[in-house]
Amino acid sequence: MIRRLFGVILLLAPLTIAGCASAKPRPGARVDLGAAQQAVEVARKAGAPAKAPDAFKQAERHLKEAQSVAASSDLTPEKSARAQGLGELAIAEARCAVTLSRLAGPNEKTARTGPEGERANARLKKAEDDNRRLEERIALLLHDLEVTETEVIRTKARLKGIETKAEASSAIAEARILMGRLDTRTKAATLSLCEDSLAKAEKQLQQENYGAALFFAMKAQDAATKAQESSDSRRPSPPPN
Repeated sequence: MIRRLFGVILLLAPLTIAGCASAKPRPGARVDLGAAQQAVEVARKAGAPAKAPDAFKQAERHLKEAQSVAASSDLTPEKSARAQGLGELAIAEARCAVTLSRLAGPNEKTARTGPEGERANARLKKAEDDNRRLEERIALLLHDLEVTETEVIRTKARLKGIETKAEASSAIAEARILMGRLDTRTKAATLSLCEDSLAKAEKQLQQENYGAALFFAMKAQDAATKAQESSDSRRPSPPPN
């Protein structure tokens, strides 16, 4: 069940918590991501990178995205909400990773009998129950993210005329240029994210909802730019002359 759930996450993610900002964005409240950072670190120490890599990678990626949004210089209330939602999603995914790591432990390798077997079975049942609750939590968070994104599209549709077709088309083209410049080491994961956003941008462009098209195109641009900046920061400095 958990693998099916994370298959859904990979198809839907990254869904955005965002609203339609006004011409003069209001400053948003600062976001505390300490709990999300702690949850990911607990999962790391539990061996999740090796025992539950899919769940752990999702938690780590959503935490990084939340940190990127929270560090924005123009932190609007909408961006604060988005960062908070991504942080909560990272917490749920990290806890899932911990549970999966426990399920991957030695208890499942051999069938045991007697008191030791009963204790092992009780631990396994508790882990499975915890896992089901976490699955439900992640599903709810994903639903909330999807609903909010739908509200963005509807809000932009009501404001037709503010953004133009040319602006949206230009933003989509710029996003594709940025995607083409990505380092091959970071390309796969980011391309999936960008392609998802651009598909939504082009759909909204066809429906003449230029505001929503611009929104998704800028989302793709931001993802590509952040990935390139991260790749550049990891590149070794040239030796001194």
